[in-house]
Amino acid sequence: MAALKKGTSFEYVSENRLFSGSDGYTLTITFPLRGCPENIAIFGHINRADVAAKKVIFDCEIRDKGFYKFGSITITEISEAEVKTQFLEGRSEQNFDKTFDKVYINELDLGAPPTTYKSSITPANAWYPENSGCKCVALPWVNDYSGNIQNKAEHIVDDAVQNRSHYEWSEDTTGLSWQPYLLYITRKICEAVGYTPDFSKWEEVEEYKYLLICNTLPHAWYMPAFANALPHWTVEEYFEELELFLGGEFDFDHRGKRITFAFTQATLAAKRPVCLEDVVEEHSTEVKVDDDRCEYLESKNLVYKDCDHEMWKFYSCDWFIKGWQNRVVKYNSMRELLAANQGYRTWNGQHHRDNRIDKLLYAADCDAYFVIRPVSRQQVVEWRGKIIYVYYLYKCRLQPVNLFGGRIVSEDEDAEQVEIEFVPAWVDDTEEKYGRVLFLSFSGYDEDTNTTSENDNDHPFQKTHTVSSLEAGEKEKKSEYYDCIYIGWYDGSNYYQGSHLPYPNVENIVIADDWSNFSYAHFSLRINDRQVRRGQIIHNIEPKMKTTFKFLSDNIPDVRSVFLIRGKRYICEKITATFTENGMSQLLKGVFYPITED
Repeated sequence: MAALKKGTSFEYVSENRLFSGSDGYTLTITFPLRGCPENIAIFGHINRADVAAKKVIFDCEIRDKGFYKFGSITITEISEAEVKTQFLEGRSEQNFDKTFDKVYINELDLGAPPTTYKSSITPANAWYPENSGCKCVALPWVNDYSGNIQNKAEHIVDDAVQNRSHYEWSEDTTGLSWQPYLLYITRKICEAVGYTPDFSKWEEVEEYKYLLICNTLPHAWYMPAFANALPHWTVEEYFEELELFLGGEFDFDHRGKRITFAFTQATLAAKRPVCLEDVVEEHSTEVKVDDDRCEYLESKNLVYKDCDHEMWKFYSCDWFIKGWQNRVVKYNSMRELLAANQGYRTWNGQHHRDNRIDKLLYAADCDAYFVIRPVSRQQVVEWRGKIIYVYYLYKCRLQPVNLFGGRIVSEDEDAEQVEIEFVPAWVDDTEEKYGRVLFLSFSGYDEDTNTTSENDNDHPFQKTHTVSSLEAGEKEKKSEYYDCIYIGWYDGSNYYQGSHLPYPNVENIVIADDWSNFSYAHFSLRINDRQVRRGQIIHNIEPKMKTTFKFLSDNIPDVRSVFLIRGKRYICEKITATFTENGMSQLLKGVFYPITED
């Protein structure tokens, strides 16, 4: 047992990781060396340079009556007479550890698909996740650079009367490229760095089990290893980004080489409220100024990181929703919206005043906006008397917009925001016979270039005003390319129709091709849905009302609990306790923020 310097004291701070990303730690703890054989037995001659360079971290326990914490103690200052240290516990210790600082996920051995030969597996088996043990699937996808459909298959009708059919690989599919499941890759990362994962909390929630990493490289490049398609992130960066995306927490036990996961919402919901009764009368409430920001995660805007793929302007466009509010047609339900606009499934390219083709549509029951988006056209030639009329009929899709806009807490220009780098994948229309498929782009693109699938100067490809405004982009927005992980959701169910190819779900609202009906996908990547609130962890607070309470307690309450103080509910940022030679003082100081009651 280490001996404290006589007359010394230190402060232990228990922090709520939703504010700082830390757990427990102390300020400086001073241990005497000169004339103290107990401490020399522990630290050795740490004041010597050759010793200090080898050992700067020690396992440590702090015990006092009902208080117990186990973690690490780090050396901050050394002299012949004494050594100054800091104690770290839980996430604080995890943040200090540098084990994974230089370990990059795209340089690890994360395995490879079962085969790249199309002769070795049928499309049906390649598209069924359970066939590989939920490791990977070989879904069709379009290389945006070449325009070619990778993993393409043809629909073969066996018996039209009995509605029996199957798929066969196309002749121009020379080999297969695969998409791995997020859970599988995360396990492989743990194993590759020598750690044992415990993701049971993740596995038991089906919605998260079938999240698919869509990053894929063409078979022609022959780089089948899954790691090749991942961004150049460190292991630490990967898990930090994944926590934001999943709304969960990965805890690292570096001693036992174990990584566990839990959903933050479930963790907090299981904690019992703490009622502070012995509150000292003095407390202060301050209106926070701009340079003293509240770091609570729920008080920051949460957004997906901008992408350069073609659908991102539809996926995330808060600016467009705000700017078009005077041209919104609102419906109480999605079914009402579909019934009123089904006739626009085909469009003659004409614009008329008050025509809903150029309006922004809103369905209240699913809290979603839509535009009518032309996706293909065909030329029509008609004889009317002795006059030939030539015009185009456009096939339109009812396109959800801003489904992946941010969870906006503050509209201030300087509002803090946190970016998620696991982003919804690009799913779009291809040839009529194949339907919608996954698209992937390996580089940025020029936002100012307006390209279409047609090259007919006499008859330019017509677009609705909503789509033209969206594709023009937000003014003065810079086009940048971000390395990220594209995500979809795919459980093997046949969302595709007729001869169409399978694709991962990204949008949570699946609309029938004829606009007659719709369904909700089993999982939603939305973080701005005011009904589901997947992006919200649990509680909102008033970030400008910081309150300090001093109270009496024999132990430090769980800072992650909800606190009941004088009839009001609070979230705790941190609690500070003072330790002396005689143990922990009963007078504790806590920093709290009131919960905003909905």
